[in-house]
Amino acid sequence: MVTVDTAWTQQALDSLRVVRRKLYAIPESELGAMSLDDQVKYGDSLHQTGLAILKLEAAKLKGVNDQFKEKEEGLKDAAVRLESDASALADAVKIIRVISDGIKLVTNIVTLLR
Repeated sequence: MVTVDTAWTQQALDSLRVVRRKLYAIPESELGAMSLDDQVKYGDSLHQTGLAILKLEAAKLKGVNDQFKEKEEGLKDAAVRLESDASALADAVKIIRVISDGIKLVTNIVTLLR
């Protein structure tokens, strides 16, 4: 079994954890004032971010397949870009929408893990 690149995986994990903290930092009052669509995006983004973190942690222990290995650097780049894009924003709705769009690429790569 192929192993993950520890540095790239750790950088992706660190970025995803920052994104998760950014989502958790949105006050309940702001979430309640958002449209239902944005609330669903919030919940889905939080869920997908958490799953990606869990799968990457597991991959560090058990190894990865060749398909994932080919996309590993892209995962790190996508996670770092997502962190950067989310960190540049202050408006909760914009944060959720940016993360909702950006987490899709991360999720597509992480789903390659078996």
